[in-house]
Amino acid sequence: MKRNFLKDLKWHIFLLMVSMFFVCKYSSAPPIFDALNIIFRRPEENTLMYEIIRIAENLSLAYIASLIFYLLVDYIPLIKEEKNTLHLLEKYLFPLYMYMDKINSYFRYATGVSSIKDATDKEIKEIDDFYFSGQTEYLVIKTIRNGNDDGEYVDKFKAKESIIFYAKKIEECIKGIDDILMQNKMSSDFCILINRIRSCNFLEKIIKVMAEENEIIVKGHPVLQRYLNFYKDLAEFNDLEEKLKKYNFLKLGTIYRRATSEEIQSWEEHQIEIYKKHPEIGQIYEQLKK
Repeated sequence: MKRNFLKDLKWHIFLLMVSMFFVCKYSSAPPIFDALNIIFRRPEENTLMYEIIRIAENLSLAYIASLIFYLLVDYIPLIKEEKNTLHLLEKYLFPLYMYMDKINSYFRYATGVSSIKDATDKEIKEIDDFYFSGQTEYLVIKTIRNGNDDGEYVDKFKAKESIIFYAKKIEECIKGIDDILMQNKMSSDFCILINRIRSCNFLEKIIKVMAEENEIIVKGHPVLQRYLNFYKDLAEFNDLEEKLKKYNFLKLGTIYRRATSEEIQSWEEHQIEIYKKHPEIGQIYEQLKK
């Protein structure tokens, strides 16, 4: 995201215009345009208006000088420093956005609502009734690199475990960002955004509720567990991703869809072929699980 110069300097621009008016008003030089003669006509000397304009002109010149000093010494170097900080932050912003997008994309797929923020009342109710089925899904996972297709693949997907894993990775990214910001400057808007992501209800819901809840069994059957204010918190999380997207860094997005039976069969055949050629993969995987 580029700095909004008009937003940053709007009061300075206004005061600069006022200052230029008083400087021109006090000047004895003839106006360039006759139409401006009445506006910029210099008051008669030894009058109250003349003294007021003279004081205003001196203050205006002092303000213009201080504004130039501020721009050269503070504002322009600050912009350069923030650009350098953004480069340092890229290694964390890239995975932060990727994991946020994976979470949001999965819930768009799981709920069938393509635009969470524009959901209808019926769709909101369906989202609020969301629960994890606990079954392993076969999904086609399509990746998007900076808005362009970057290929797709079929994979087994355990939704709840994956979402919790992504949320914990987001926490790690934010910790890394905090470490960099302790020694480098960044805009207040960016710092506010990171704090909002850190403290958002949806991230807390995943890490503190989903990750720690135990399965409830009633008469031998698991009870479906739903989450309070699920739509509201998910919509906020979507909005935070959109705000993060405005900053300049590599963005990897994800689109999920259910795999067809043909795609699943092809994937399974490919896995069998790989394990036949490389049996050591299974041994390594079992060691990693321990």
